[in-house]
Amino acid sequence: MDKAARIISAIFHPLIMPSLGFLLLFNSGTYLAYLPYEYKKMIFLIVFLCTFIIPVSVLPFFLYQKIIFDINMTQARERFTPLVISFILLILCYFLLRRVPVPADYLAFCLGCAASIFVVLIVMSKWKISLHMVGIGGFIGLIIYLIIKMQVNLGFYLILSILAAGLIGTARLALNVHNSVEVYTGFVGGLIIIASAMFIF
Repeated sequence: MDKAARIISAIFHPLIMPSLGFLLLFNSGTYLAYLPYEYKKMIFLIVFLCTFIIPVSVLPFFLYQKIIFDINMTQARERFTPLVISFILLILCYFLLRRVPVPADYLAFCLGCAASIFVVLIVMSKWKISLHMVGIGGFIGLIIYLIIKMQVNLGFYLILSILAAGLIGTARLALNVHNSVEVYTGFVGGLIIIASAMFIF
């Protein structure tokens, strides 16, 4: 059970969620998907580098400098510096995408991801919250936005994502890194922040 929980946590790591969100936008069946393949590839490369490759590549340095004590960053104080770096990189990603340029919904999602991290940083000073659940909650918030605003049928994606959220939440509880309140709060918070960013932008 512990091994399965670790595998689930690794597969649905919060750092991968922005990239998955953009893949969803690329394949949403809306006008957001009708971009040339080379254009999509360039956009995805920018997003993947800023939100996954660079943050992951600095983790060994953080370990060496004792900024974090393990890759899972189970202690809230270990998460501060990596989250600040991720926030800065998401803002950089936003400005790079503006230069491409891209549809406003792409920019809104990028800003929503940055806002999620910013809120987590504020909350984290007082309370621990599940970043995994913030990530999957935000992904579901994006799906809900596309269903309501774009009138597109993404019911299959929504069901799969809800099932994934259940698996992730169960895994985080099984690993004893979060309690149920931290899991539920992370999920609801991520969903609300991303959905709000998409609808307001």
